[in-house]
This record gives sequence, C-alpha cells and structure tokens, in this order.
Amino acid sequence: MSNARSRVSGEFAVAAVILAGICFGTTGTSQTLYGKGINPLVIGSTRLFVGAIALWLISLKDKTNLHFPKKQLWICALGVAGYQLAFFSAVHLTGVAIATITALGSSPVFTGLLAWRLGHEKLSHVWMIATAITSVGILTLNAHSGSTTVSIPGVLLALCSGAGFSAFNVVGRKVLTTGYPLSHFVARSFALAALVIFPFTFIQNLKWLTTGRGVGLVLWLGFVATALAYTLYGFGLSNLKASNASTLVLAEPVTATILSVTVLHNHLSITSWCGVVLVIVGLLYLGVKG
Repeated sequence: MSNARSRVSGEFAVAAVILAGICFGTTGTSQTLYGKGINPLVIGSTRLFVGAIALWLISLKDKTNLHFPKKQLWICALGVAGYQLAFFSAVHLTGVAIATITALGSSPVFTGLLAWRLGHEKLSHVWMIATAITSVGILTLNAHSGSTTVSIPGVLLALCSGAGFSAFNVVGRKVLTTGYPLSHFVARSFALAALVIFPFTFIQNLKWLTTGRGVGLVLWLGFVATALAYTLYGFGLSNLKASNASTLVLAEPVTATILSVTVLHNHLSITSWCGVVLVIVGLLYLGVKG
C-alpha cells in the first residue's frame, strides 16, 4: 500500500513540475503583449514582490514551529533573486534565444552536479539520458533564431542565472526533506528575494502601473507565473530529486515556443518543431522512468 501511495505521489509531483513549467512559459508572451516599454528588471522585481505577497497569504493556513536555517534561507533567496537579475541582464546583452538556451540548458546540469557534489543525490542513468535528450531539444528548438550576436558577458550571466536556479533547487530540496512546510519555504524564500531586488522597481517611472495592461501583467506574473508556479514546483521538489525536477521544468521553453506561434504568430521552422518533440520525449522519459 505504501509503495502504491508513493508511486501516486511521485506521479502527482511530476505533473506538478510540468504544470509549473507551463506557468513559467507564459512569462515571455505576457511581457511581449503587455510589457512594451517597461524595463525587464522593473517587471522582474515587481513580479517577485507581488508573488511574495501571494505566497505569504497562502502560507497563513499552515502553522509551524520549525526553523528555516538562515544559511539555507539566504542561499534560496539569493538563488531566486540572482536568477531574475542575471537572466534579464543576459537577455539584454546577448538576446532572448542565446540567454534562454544557456540558462535553461545549464540549470539541470548544474543542479545534478551540485546535488551529487554535496552528497544529496546520485546521478542516475535515467536522469543523464533525459537531460541529454532535453538539452539537445532546446538547442534544436532555438536553432532557427539565426542570431550571430554572442556576448561573452551575456553568456556568463545566463550561466549564473542557471546556477542560481540550481542553488534554489538543491538547497530547497534539502530543507523540504526536513519536514519544513512547503508554503512557508516558498513564502520566506521569495519574500527575502523580493526585498533584495525591490530597489530595481524604481529605476523607471511607475506610471505604467496605473494602466489596465500594467496591472494585469503584474497580477498574472505575480499570482500565476510566480505564486502558483512555484507552489507547484515546490510540491514537486519535495517529492522528487532536485535533478529530476530541474529537468522536468524544461516544459517552460516548449510552452513559450508554442505560445509564440499560436498567440504571437511567430514562424517556427521544422527544425524547431523537432526540438519541441525532443524536449517532450525527454520529459516523458524522465516522468515514466525516473
């Protein structure tokens, strides 16, 4: 009976992480439709602020006397904050395609190696195969971009972004295994992260927040692409290996690509569609075999 429950819990965890990736994948389309003229760093900081409030409200239903170790709290918060700032800066310097490929493609590798190095997890053959398939898929998916502008600082920042998300994964997974409540984990991590990057909110005039589009963008990014997405991701992280979760969340670029075609009416080559299929195959393989 316990094995059956564990299997069902694992299946729900896989579904939760993939759904989180889908929520994450709406970010780019939302910004393109409703964030024109708004500095990406401003959007990132307000997104975290609104998301942190939503996550704090969710956490009120759970009571706990357990302590979130300060060291782990700071690592998780700085991982989240660093991911936001480094990624948006990488996009500015080297473009969306290269920044996305580098950040999302490096995150599962960083996560797996960090979890292995700290002795938390062993790298399974299933993870290695799935990560290889999805990484090739992401490269293939973005092969149509044709971008020849590569900024070394931009690539390094994208790698830092992937590393930041990895630190959140590995350390967060360790905290959750102690029985610390999921709602408090994400709420406190994001509250501190939001405070760290909150000053970036004011590098641009906030008049855009008085418009319907601006409010709608912030609410969607804060409640759906942050609060809901990270609650789902945290649930998955508490029931899966950090390395597996970081690979499954690669559903994000697939979602972003599909939305760019169906909503933004961007053209996608046959090569890119092959990349979408490869990522889906990698996710299904890890979901079934992992």
